[in-house]
Amino acid sequence: MFFCRTKRHVWKSPNDADKCCNGYKRIMVCGSDIPPGTPDVQINSRSGVKFCRIWVRDDMNADFGLRNAE
Repeated sequence: MFFCRTKRHVWKSPNDADKCCNGYKRIMVCGSDIPPGTPDVQINSRSGVKFCRIWVRDDMNADFGLRNAE
């Protein structure tokens, strides 16, 4: 287990721990918005919708049509 730099979150992956609280945010993407080669894509059993969570730089949220929640 690995802590993020603020020691507030624990991750299984050192790559995730490096990004958490360090200029990145994790967002959920669905369907055709999922970047090619993204690991851990899941499929909702009822709807069949594919989804996953990816890391994006805080300033890239505009590219995904998201507002900064802070």
